[in-house]
Amino acid sequence: MTRSTLSRKRTRSRATSRGGRDSTMRIFKWTWPFAFGVRLGWATTRVPNPDVQRARGRVYLLRGNGIVFSRGLGRICGRLRRRGIWAEDLRCVADRWVVRNLLADQRAGRLRGPVVFVGHSCGARSLLFAAAALRETGLSVDLVVCLDVALPQPVPENVRNAVNLYIGGRRLYPAQPLRPANPSVTGVHNIDLSAANCPIRAPWLSHLTITNSMSVQALILKHILAAFRPRGEERSSAA
Repeated sequence: MTRSTLSRKRTRSRATSRGGRDSTMRIFKWTWPFAFGVRLGWATTRVPNPDVQRARGRVYLLRGNGIVFSRGLGRICGRLRRRGIWAEDLRCVADRWVVRNLLADQRAGRLRGPVVFVGHSCGARSLLFAAAALRETGLSVDLVVCLDVALPQPVPENVRNAVNLYIGGRRLYPAQPLRPANPSVTGVHNIDLSAANCPIRAPWLSHLTITNSMSVQALILKHILAAFRPRGEERSSAA
């Protein structure tokens, strides 16, 4: 048995052992275990979505459990649509919808350009679950952006890059840095918005106001647009 085979088996074993713990963290699946009734973009932005076959790529934005505290994601959704990027503002329970949407478009030959996930709070945890589900199908995610997420699972190997914007220090809400499942294939950039070397000025942030900050929104957009580097017209699957 080769060393690479042993490594893959150990990785699967660790993933299996995490399964029970991760499933208990997905408490919200019991409040809405369906793959419908999760889209918010029709109400949160007046900008229509571009045709998915002509769009530059797609971005899925998942709000936190209290959707009114993630209103900044609706603004980002509208700005992305104006740039010709297919974007959808979603509830935090939309991970199943996201997976089904991507797989359906892959089967129909409509999956083009980068795929980006953005999530706030439990919406970020939900997107990590979605990315892990896509890993089993061979689909990759170009970028995951997490906003003040607590108890996140490791970023799956099919995610190329991840950015985590969080508020550090002693808090009741235990937001934490992200870590990759495999550092050799996934780049993770943790940004503590409360640190002295933070790249933006965003005072008085809290878990409930982080998406409302114009500086934070601009930083999210910067990372999203950086993921839209030139690629082939057809999107390739992960190896």
